[in-house]
Amino acid sequence: MKSHYETLGLLPTADDVVIKAAYKALAQKYHPDKNKAIAKPGTPSMEEINAAYAALRTRALRQAYDAKLATQQKRAAKRQSTAAAKDTQQELIKKIKRNAIDEMGLITLFEEFFKCRVQVRAGWMNSYSTAIDNEKMTLDFISLKTKIIEHLEK
Repeated sequence: MKSHYETLGLLPTADDVVIKAAYKALAQKYHPDKNKAIAKPGTPSMEEINAAYAALRTRALRQAYDAKLATQQKRAAKRQSTAAAKDTQQELIKKIKRNAIDEMGLITLFEEFFKCRVQVRAGWMNSYSTAIDNEKMTLDFISLKTKIIEHLEK
């Protein structure tokens, strides 16, 4: 969605005089009484131009609009970063399930997620000893992967 500044073709640092001049120029250009031609898609309507000028015509109104715009932008950025984090988690889960992460990578992930140290017990099939919240446990490779996936899906 376009901001009122974009509707008037201005930067947010524009002065009152510039805002008023931009409004008048756009009103002359797009007013239905002046311009009988059908508006092309993407051109501002008089409703949009009037709403933009109403929100920006004084310094106090502009400050209130800027605060509202900043809040909307923060919310949008937060939604976007949350969605990106979820995508990253889903990609990581897929990699773990496809065995695209090696043993040492999984151990590192486990240690980071559960804030513990993992000791590898080498053998025909390695086992992994750790303590989470003072609870000692021994895991096999599949259990290690399962715990990481469960943690990511929470």
